[in-house]
Amino acid sequence: MRRGFGSVVSVTALLLFAAGAFSSVTLAQNVSSPAPSGFPAGPPAKILSFAAEPESIQPGQSVKLTWVVINADRIEVEPGIGVVATRASQSVTPATSTMYVLKAIGRGGADRRTLTVTVAGTAAPSEPADTDADPFADKPIPRTADGHPDLAGIYIGGFDIRPTGPITPAPGAEKYKVAMDAGGSDLSEHCLPEGVPVMTGVPYPLQIIQNPGQIVILYEADHLFRVIPTDGRSHRADLDPTWMGNSVGHWEGDTLVVDVTGFNDKTYVGGYRHTTAYHVVERYTRTAYDKIAYEATIEDPNVFAAPWKEAGTLRLHPEWEIQEYVCEENNHDYKELLKDFKK
Repeated sequence: MRRGFGSVVSVTALLLFAAGAFSSVTLAQNVSSPAPSGFPAGPPAKILSFAAEPESIQPGQSVKLTWVVINADRIEVEPGIGVVATRASQSVTPATSTMYVLKAIGRGGADRRTLTVTVAGTAAPSEPADTDADPFADKPIPRTADGHPDLAGIYIGGFDIRPTGPITPAPGAEKYKVAMDAGGSDLSEHCLPEGVPVMTGVPYPLQIIQNPGQIVILYEADHLFRVIPTDGRSHRADLDPTWMGNSVGHWEGDTLVVDVTGFNDKTYVGGYRHTTAYHVVERYTRTAYDKIAYEATIEDPNVFAAPWKEAGTLRLHPEWEIQEYVCEENNHDYKELLKDFKK
């Protein structure tokens, strides 16, 4: 099932950040928390249509419910259907006249609509109570055959992944400082990978595939991927420097720990470019059916005086699919496109 924001517009991500063009489906990780400073909340969730065909039936007959929603991070149809995709349909066979509720939640606001399916010979329904119950609250954390938490699924972290404390530069680190207001994000301008953990915090989904002895992460943004062995091996001694580094993982209880090294010096993090001494340790802990607690410890003694952390929540979206992302076609420098906003 497709997500509501449709095809990716191949304009640099910073343009979309600055102009507020991302729909709240990409921004909203926790709809109760405010957007990070400097980023727009996005437009409110909006239900474009919600219909039943037919609206009146005889006992035992079925009805097709259809809906179209935009700018929503979570969409639910009740009773009895649950979390759904943004543009979809569902066949139902109500035993009695039933009022269905479509609820769309986005960081910028929510929308709600009802419709009634009448079953001949049954009483008119009352409107269901509007609740904020977690649709996944009763679902247990899945586990694989070897007993580890099963992390598989499509998640989004986006702007929920943030530094948890101060970032202290090392002496002489001024030369690594990135002047975002002057040079902009040259990585996104040129459709280049933004490294680890930055790719976890971009407002696009990622998919985790878990196999015995191996984790694979597919990033929708830039069509990037990481293959993370969990079979006990260590990093090779002859690593070639790469954009996303070399990852090896192991389990510490219910937490997947991923050690990442072997980076080139072409990406940046925390407002600084790093050197080839850059090193990241990630921790993935599935805390609930629909949540993974994510933490990344970042160090580069040439740039930072001490290790520092980014952390946040990856939220599961079983109703989503990874979509095609094409940055290279018709990509533009955001500074040129936004020059009129400065007037």
